Amino acid sequence: HARDFGEPGRSATMLTLDTYRIHHSGRRGDIATWHHGELEIAFIAFSPTRFSYLLNDIPAAEEQVAQLVSAYDIVIVSFHGGAEGRDATRLPFEEEFYLGETRGEVVRFAHRVIDAGADLVLGHGPHVPRAMELYGDRLIAYSLGNFATHFGVSVDGMAGWAPILSAEIDSNGKFLSGRIYSALQQRPDGPRWDVQSRAFELIRMLTEESFGRDMFAFGADGSFSPRLNRPP
Repeated sequence: HARDFGEPGRSATMLTLDTYRIHHSGRRGDIATWHHGELEIAFIAFSPTRFSYLLNDIPAAEEQVAQLVSAYDIVIVSFHGGAEGRDATRLPFEEEFYLGETRGEVVRFAHRVIDAGADLVLGHGPHVPRAMELYGDRLIAYSLGNFATHFGVSVDGMAGWAPILSAEIDSNGKFLSGRIYSALQQRPDGPRWDVQSRAFELIRMLTEESFGRDMFAFGADGSFSPRLNRPP
């Protein structure tokens, strides 16, 4: 939603993030890079939005990710895609639309950028949480919903369930373990912790529904890790 107020709005957002030393990507040519110990990391974001790295042009996305893979140790991909609203929690495994706009084929996109070398894929756009997947030992979170939502977008029901994902990967990008911390958005105070862990429970249910119970071992505290005996 950085372009809800046009390119000047996106420019202002980027300037604010720069002021607080927060890395960002989104506008074409804007790729975040930083060092973590001896590792060099790149972060690139895709969306259906004009002047962005395009979610719907998968061959171009593969090429852009492959170029980063050749220069960086870890490549993280973010995408804004998929249908929107409380009916959009489940992955359709096909191209999605919202208000007449194509919102990408997010499963195929995520798989292809990982095939091109990406190490972690983080999705958002539906305004509700979605399933996670382990593909080629790489983690995909298909939607982390909303977190800090100002007025203009609903935070009622599942739209207010705000998951925070912590993911541990090794120096080669292989997913080791993770945890989902569940929060709730409240206006005007912002997010607070959810003692019922609703975001985590929803993501667990959707993941097992879409990909079976053999992919991750989930803990009651929001933790999850690959099952040792999971099928290839």
